[in-house]
Amino acid sequence: MNELINNFNLRVYALIIEDKSILLSKELIRGEIAIKFPGGGVEPGEGVLDALQREAKEELGQLLTTHQHFYTTDFFQQSSFNNQDQLISIYYNASLSSELNNQNTIPLPDHPIFFWKNINQIQTNDLKFPIDRHVLKLLKAR
Repeated sequence: MNELINNFNLRVYALIIEDKSILLSKELIRGEIAIKFPGGGVEPGEGVLDALQREAKEELGQLLTTHQHFYTTDFFQQSSFNNQDQLISIYYNASLSSELNNQNTIPLPDHPIFFWKNINQIQTNDLKFPIDRHVLKLLKAR
C-alpha cells in the first residue's frame, strides 16, 4: 500500500472504434501535448455515464451512444499530476451520435483535436498515460 495516497481520482473514457480505427484526442495538458482516449474526470455528485456524456458534449460537441463497459483499472496507478491521488479509470465502448466536426487545428487548453488511427498502427508509447497504454494492449489482444 502506498502511504502517500489519500484521494481517488475517477476518470471515464470512450473507446470509439470505426473500421478498425479508433478516435484519439490530442490535448494540451499543462503545456505538453498528450495523445489519449477522449474523456476526463468524474465530478463530485456525478454518475460515471453522466460524466462520459458531459465530457463528450464538452470535447466532441455531441453525445455518445454507449455500448458496454470495456475495462476498469485493476492495478494501482498514481496520478502523474498529484502524487497523493490514485487514478481509477473506466473505459466504455461507444459510438458518435453524429459526424465528428473538429473545430481546432491545434490543441489548446480545454480544446483538444481528434483524429482517427488504425488500432494496429498505434504503438503503446504513442499514448501519454499508463492506463491508456494498458487498454490499448487489451484492445489489440481482442
